[in-house]
Amino acid sequence: MFSHGLSLDQAPPLSVIMRFFLTIPFFGVLAAFGILFADVQNLGNWDIPQTVAIVHLLLIGVAAMAMIGALFQMLPVLAGAAIAEPLYHARWTHLLLIIGTLMITAAFYFNTYIFMHPAVPLLIGSFGFIIYLMLSKLAAVENKTPSVVGMMVSLSSLGAGLLLALILTAIFMGADFGMEPLQLRSLHLRFMLAGWIGTLVMAVSFQVIEMFYVTPPYPKFVRSFFPLGVLFSLLLYTIAIFADSVIASVADVMLALLFLCFSLVTLRRLMQRKRPVADATVWLWRTAMISLLLSSLSAILHIVAGIDGAVHFFALLFGYFVLSVIFAMSYKIVPFLVWFHLNAKGVLETPLMGDILPAKAATLHLWLHWVLGVCGLFLLLTPYAYKGIALLLGAGLIIYGVNILRALKIYNSLKDKGLL
Repeated sequence: MFSHGLSLDQAPPLSVIMRFFLTIPFFGVLAAFGILFADVQNLGNWDIPQTVAIVHLLLIGVAAMAMIGALFQMLPVLAGAAIAEPLYHARWTHLLLIIGTLMITAAFYFNTYIFMHPAVPLLIGSFGFIIYLMLSKLAAVENKTPSVVGMMVSLSSLGAGLLLALILTAIFMGADFGMEPLQLRSLHLRFMLAGWIGTLVMAVSFQVIEMFYVTPPYPKFVRSFFPLGVLFSLLLYTIAIFADSVIASVADVMLALLFLCFSLVTLRRLMQRKRPVADATVWLWRTAMISLLLSSLSAILHIVAGIDGAVHFFALLFGYFVLSVIFAMSYKIVPFLVWFHLNAKGVLETPLMGDILPAKAATLHLWLHWVLGVCGLFLLLTPYAYKGIALLLGAGLIIYGVNILRALKIYNSLKDKGLL
């Protein structure tokens, strides 16, 4: 199972990744409350401060927490890039991200923009350090596999997105850089969604899909070209948006096609599993890839046919894709890490991975997650469907938190019984 260039001997302590994963339900439920009490008539409007607040809660408090926690684990394991003192770095960056996320959310949601002043340095400082720490480790890796290259593209895109966020914040506070805020916001969103999140999912998938589900490897062309193709498309869009709207549209279509093709290839790989049983995580991956496929098609419809409503559904589908990946990865990674760390301590009573996070618990969450997706379809009829989305989102994340806590409780109850 771990013969694909993985290195488990330098894996960080379990608490490094768990502190990030256990924060996800808190911010997810907070986002659900934000949606529940927001003006649903305006939630699809990107210019409304409440929408901006909820988006940042989900992107930083949920997606970024999951991805940074996973990167602390995956750099030494997948890339062989060991991070010195991972627990120390995880503690303070995690704390700053929590405080910064709460402050920037309060600033937008309650129109109390005084919170922006401390929030910006907290978020820029913590994210900036993570980018520096992890990029420097990846750059030193001699064997730069497609996953390593993808992680480097992802972290570089995060850096570009943060720089754009800093410029936008300065403009919001009255500075004049001679730049159009709407263009800068478009760049910020693309670097964060496609560059940071999308490319990292690609990079991780190249190894974990094959490893966990025993599938054929991704085609060499996909592994070698797609992350760099995303970077090229983003750079082309950056140049074109200030000069040529047609080329900018071409770059957008290229981005959408790359993710559309990636979703199709991943769905195909999941169909080629050598293990015929499809557990909840397989269905979560399928759900994620179908969402990414539909999200990419929505983007193309907006670009090519000028359908404005497609942008709204692009955002919702992309968010559903991200949540599905987070749940799928967590339900595979967490039981394995608990099992691995207990074995490393020589605990004779170490349970099987299937007992650490029972299939029934994950399946219950899967069904609720599907109901959440179906509820999103009712937005075609009424914006008040957001109320149902809020309740289902909150309930799903509470179940997710209980499942993760259950696994951690097993670890804490057995960790001191080891022979080593």
